[in-house]
Amino acid sequence: MTEYAVELKGLSHSYGKHMALDGVNLRLPPNKIYGLIGRNGAGKTTLINILSACLFAKQGKSLIYGQSVFENAQALKRICVVREKGKFLSTLTVAEALKLCGGLYPNWDEAYAQKLVKLFELNPKKKYKQLSRGMESSLGLVIGLASRADVTVFDEPSLGLDAVARENFYDQLIHETQDHPRTIIISTHLIDEVSRVFEEVVIIDRGKVLRHENLATLLAAAVTLTGAKEDVHRLVEGKTVLRSDTLGGMSVVSVLRDEWDQFPGVQVEPLPLQKLFVYMTQGGETQ
Repeated sequence: MTEYAVELKGLSHSYGKHMALDGVNLRLPPNKIYGLIGRNGAGKTTLINILSACLFAKQGKSLIYGQSVFENAQALKRICVVREKGKFLSTLTVAEALKLCGGLYPNWDEAYAQKLVKLFELNPKKKYKQLSRGMESSLGLVIGLASRADVTVFDEPSLGLDAVARENFYDQLIHETQDHPRTIIISTHLIDEVSRVFEEVVIIDRGKVLRHENLATLLAAAVTLTGAKEDVHRLVEGKTVLRSDTLGGMSVVSVLRDEWDQFPGVQVEPLPLQKLFVYMTQGGETQ
């Protein structure tokens, strides 16, 4: 039997009348980088909170390598969640925060942590409350990478980071997972920038998994057609149209396609992941 790094079975949770997660079933094989994307309120944070045992699901199961995370210290040692805002006491210094985390994660690499501190130009003597927004994010990245936890979740890892720091993170992530394979989940709104490191993408919409696919397969499923209005609309007849714009006699239509589809006589371009996500979560229409 395949052992999944993460397995969600019929996971549901609500806040009053709002259904945050609605019967989510998801299996993530180990040692891949996953993009977890969804609009605000789609259920991403609730999913991450349940996965890390910070929230108890009202229905269903959340498993890390086949083990429930609730009241299971061994399972929790296998997951590291780097959140948008850290939970460290404001009086801790960077060095003290790293020392604390070093005792939490069995695979912690102190030498790598110190290398990352220098790379992200963190001052070990500075207290957490003195850090800028970007430095808070950098500290979270150091912890997530150096933890070498079997499952590492980065929740909006790039907030406040400048372009150089973001590129450093992406480069480290690629090299780190090559040298020390593990499961990485990245929840982000900077979709196109981060998508180059994704191997698979999970799209959450209104508490449900809308799509879970290999990135290349997902991107191949949609194209944008540009050409004469009559030609474009004839070619997309009967297909799921994600977006349609017309100016004069010209149309620009983004559409879900089959691999054998041919679109002669019009310009065909791939659809970037961010636009595909936006169009899919806005709802398609059939021509």
